[in-house]
Amino acid sequence: MAIMTRVKWIWTAALLLASSEATAQAEESAPRGGGKPGVGERHVLVAAHRGGYANDRGDGAPENSVANVEAAVRKGFDVYETDIRRTADDVFVIVHDDTLDRETNGTGPVEDLTLDEVKKLRKRYRDGSLSDEPVATLEELLVAGKERILFKPDLKPGTLQHFAELAALIAGLEMEDQVFLRTRARDANAIANHFAAGAPRVEVMFKVDRPKQVEAIDERFSPATIQINVAKGESLPEEKREAIRLARERGIVVESHSYGDESQWRELAEAGVRMFHTAVPGPTLEWLEANGWREASSGADALRAGLRNAEWWAVAVE
Repeated sequence: MAIMTRVKWIWTAALLLASSEATAQAEESAPRGGGKPGVGERHVLVAAHRGGYANDRGDGAPENSVANVEAAVRKGFDVYETDIRRTADDVFVIVHDDTLDRETNGTGPVEDLTLDEVKKLRKRYRDGSLSDEPVATLEELLVAGKERILFKPDLKPGTLQHFAELAALIAGLEMEDQVFLRTRARDANAIANHFAAGAPRVEVMFKVDRPKQVEAIDERFSPATIQINVAKGESLPEEKREAIRLARERGIVVESHSYGDESQWRELAEAGVRMFHTAVPGPTLEWLEANGWREASSGADALRAGLRNAEWWAVAVE
């Protein structure tokens, strides 16, 4: 047996494929010589910003709510991006803004309220009208989508210091294979310290700009995913193209923000980005399907099915 000198978390659909033919396709799409098999060559995942909210009132599903998880699953989005904050009595809840004013009929920071007080509030739709949806706890949101959609929670200010508790919650739900926390590259030391102190090993997506950052993050954390920062209207500079190329070479699924610009969608996909974080997930998914970026070639459909219920396997790397 090979000595495990480094752990690689691998996304694979092998146990979820319905036929031996699909299994063979998935195996064929995996890179040779070790590493993490990524998403198929012509397959881009859609990460819905706050779950997607373009038709929130019609769906009866305000952003970042349990009802919105159901809507995201129904619409075929692959990843649910969300936001974690913490109440005054130390419960992780799903709130994006610094205050509750826009998102609910409450006011002020959620950090000033207990969970009981937060649960008395109701979520607002984007037009300001009230829904019947309460503010969700992180646990409620994750359970609502367990084994049906992947989650990408952002670590909002004040949550990093509670990383160990957050990781324990994810591990307690047995969802280490379905959640990857997103944070800044400068948080790497703090997260490494939490892991060294015994925090459960969970996936972290770091936001980076340069090839050297990709290399450093991979050496320290061996992540399944990484975000290469791309601004609205930005044409990819050579340094970011190289960062994307290096990440893919190392078997890491690359995410970038996308903004509803068809020319940027095409440029990002052709450069090797395989996950679009977007506030317009519906039109993004339609464009990807219409332009051959959701094809079944190289076992991509099988990999997509597997990613939705992803198994991350630890393997030895010589």
